[in-house]
Amino acid sequence: MNEPNWHELGLEELHEELRKTLSAPEAEKMIFAFEQALAVARVDGELLRYLVAAAASLVARAEESSPRAVFEAYFRRSVSDEEWRDRFSGLLV
Repeated sequence: MNEPNWHELGLEELHEELRKTLSAPEAEKMIFAFEQALAVARVDGELLRYLVAAAASLVARAEESSPRAVFEAYFRRSVSDEEWRDRFSGLLV
């Protein structure tokens, strides 16, 4: 896997798309989350995997659920692979 140069990756185009497609509060929350994740990646890209696991565990605790149930719920609500490639992947430049 070719890891991106996290220090050169910009989120501006993604910010614009999120603001166009989500409600204002939801867009700003998602933008904040991306900015925090990118800050972690800039420390060490490998930490993103740990961040995903930690976030799922915290959500599971808050929802009295399990990390697996959290991931399954997000999987059902996520965009398709095709939509990711066609619409979002190219915005992370």
